[in-house]
Amino acid sequence: MTNIFIIADGYPSPGLPYSAFIANIAREMTRQGMAVSVIAPQSLTKHWWRHVPLAPRHFTEEVEGRAIHIYRPYSLTAGDGKLGFITRWCNRFVTTLVARRLTTPDMVYAHFWLNAAMAIPFISRAHLPFIVATGEDIIPIGQIKDKEKSWLKEHVQHVVCVSTKNKQESIACGLAKDEKCVVLPNAYNPQVFYYEDGSAMREQLGIAKDDFVIAFCGRFNNRKGVFRVDDALKQLNGPHIKAIYVGSPMDNCKDEPDYKYIAFKGQLPHSEIVHYLNAADVFVLPSMAEGCPNSVIEAMACGLPIISSDLPFNYDILDDTNSLLVDPTNVDAIANAILQLKNDKDLCARLSQGALLKAQSLRIEERTKHILQIIEQ
Repeated sequence: MTNIFIIADGYPSPGLPYSAFIANIAREMTRQGMAVSVIAPQSLTKHWWRHVPLAPRHFTEEVEGRAIHIYRPYSLTAGDGKLGFITRWCNRFVTTLVARRLTTPDMVYAHFWLNAAMAIPFISRAHLPFIVATGEDIIPIGQIKDKEKSWLKEHVQHVVCVSTKNKQESIACGLAKDEKCVVLPNAYNPQVFYYEDGSAMREQLGIAKDDFVIAFCGRFNNRKGVFRVDDALKQLNGPHIKAIYVGSPMDNCKDEPDYKYIAFKGQLPHSEIVHYLNAADVFVLPSMAEGCPNSVIEAMACGLPIISSDLPFNYDILDDTNSLLVDPTNVDAIANAILQLKNDKDLCARLSQGALLKAQSLRIEERTKHILQIIEQ
């Protein structure tokens, strides 16, 4: 049995539903026979100043009789600005401390480049095989030292890129070599996201049969575009056009969408989002930057036509068979795309079928099999 450490930013726990993708990959690796431990520092600073809840420092999760060990050591953080070196030093210190106390793994899988740089001291000391998964919206190259970039470029065995965009950026930043990169778009768990009749949920939310419902899922911030969706709906201003907003504001922001006809707004456990997506007619995400948007893939698994950004991070998963791609900064374009799908039921049905078809190739078990093949090399 291969013993693997995943170095990451977080892991879901009660009251902290974020980083579901990390949990998905850890669980699927476990199902496919690997012994998995996750090391993900958590910020005491955010807890003290912003009252962000803390997860247990160590907990386990059972998957088909096997345990995933999750370690969330406390760290001190100071943002990514002039004092960002404090964040990086503290996260690296606590990660290395935890890793050295555990049984040495067979290999390390770092989720995103900053976590890869953070793991260098432990990996270089133990001479471990090393894989990096890159899925950042923007690679924070300024936070990685030149000597760290050179080390990563030479010593990382494989780079799993969630999009062609991420591959090109990793190479351009001097972090990776072309021959070490493989493009594997993000994936969804079909046990959690699937197509179902959403009429019961529509009734629960007070949505009429003839209402047209758009869904958004993500943080309520400018990058994800929730306020541009809200402005587009206000422009249409139709009582039979409803909105489902799954998400929450950023830690230091209180702004929320306030369209008049919101059927639901707020956070949900990851396992419940599927029912709200199936109550919608279309999924809208006019994001400015992504690696490869998980929320879009999960929405496609529910059979939703997609309205999203005409930008490179979408090009590996979206095309004219499953989506309408628009300028994410153009509220008029977002509104027109919503109206086009509302008025054209045939187009809506065709894109829905295209979304379901594309989702078949984006299952988490298949993506993990590809990663395990890389590991076996």
